[in-house]
Amino acid sequence: MTSFAKTSGRFTSFIIYTCLSLLVLWAGFKIINYSIRLNYYTNYLLQWEIALTRLFAKNIKPPDFTNNNHIEYMENIVKLLKKNSIEIPLSNTTRPYLYKIFEKGSSQPQEIFLLCLEKKIILYGLSKTTLDMLDKTIDGTIDNKDGDFKVKLLKSNKNYAGIWKL
Repeated sequence: MTSFAKTSGRFTSFIIYTCLSLLVLWAGFKIINYSIRLNYYTNYLLQWEIALTRLFAKNIKPPDFTNNNHIEYMENIVKLLKKNSIEIPLSNTTRPYLYKIFEKGSSQPQEIFLLCLEKKIILYGLSKTTLDMLDKTIDGTIDNKDGDFKVKLLKSNKNYAGIWKL
């Protein structure tokens, strides 16, 4: 009977240690992904907020925007920033208004398009986790309807648009 007790004790210990190891790995991935999203906010979005504040403080007329010219409009905003010697925030893509978030454990990166209007920044292509993190960081709570950061579900029904009132 002692052999059976020894074997079952080792098996139980193995299961417990395996579960604890998996829990630590899961928590590690969550922390890494949170830091990736926080880096997006601090090193990219806040830099855009600063650049836009500086641009619109100079009372410069922004380019004309229609609902059909998002990329052309943002190209003109970038040219306007360069013309006024305002530093353009760095992106991890070739276009400064497009950013990709590569989360651990995800096969597809989030492709986020940034649209800068005079009093707000609209972010297209946010995942639910990134959206909640931004809402909590900007407003202090995750509420999606109140505060300076509001949310809209896109037509694809899997990504969101975040509207940040400056």
